[in-house]
Amino acid sequence: MRVRLSRITWLGVVIVVAPVCVLLCWNGWVQSRSTRPLYIPISLASAEIRSGNFETNLSGQYTLTVEAKKTIPFDTLNCLLGVSTLPGRKCDRDSVVRAKWALAIRGKVIQKGTGDVDDIGSWSQDTIERELGTFWLQRGQSYTLSFQSLDDGRVLAPTDPHLKIEIEPDFYEGTMFTSYFLLIWCKRAVIVGCVVLAFSALTWAWERRKHRERQSTPNRGS
Repeated sequence: MRVRLSRITWLGVVIVVAPVCVLLCWNGWVQSRSTRPLYIPISLASAEIRSGNFETNLSGQYTLTVEAKKTIPFDTLNCLLGVSTLPGRKCDRDSVVRAKWALAIRGKVIQKGTGDVDDIGSWSQDTIERELGTFWLQRGQSYTLSFQSLDDGRVLAPTDPHLKIEIEPDFYEGTMFTSYFLLIWCKRAVIVGCVVLAFSALTWAWERRKHRERQSTPNRGS
């Protein structure tokens, strides 16, 4: 027997399925973004480093940093990286992260910097980063980065230093907010859809019961 779904049943299915599809598509898009287009090890010796071509599928403001692992004393590492910790705290060692860098497209420099003015840093559980500059990257565009340390920073070798380009934290905050909003909206829509489907099922059961009762009732004219 072929069962035809009523309009209200189709409505309930759409209300349940549509927001789930939107949430899955959003999460898939976020996961496929290349938020860290460059991450290469460096020695911080007085030599120039040139990256290979790199690109991103996400336009936005990116930050160039030197990342070091916390394998040497915390205060010493902060001083060597040249990042400020507590106000008034003085370092007993000079920073060894003085460098010049240049971002280019097909050999043409579009932005450059030194990174020896600011003392901006960030800290995570295992690493400390020193910011060298910021710039805008356009999705689909191929870039190269040249980097030259102006000091002998090989003292940082035990920290496994890396040169990193990563999108600024605003992107992660925005995606987290959007994901949370979509999740709440999806849950509410699914609840509404389930209520509609339940109402449709009850209506179908009631109509089927009435139909059976009419069939079982003797015909008065017979």
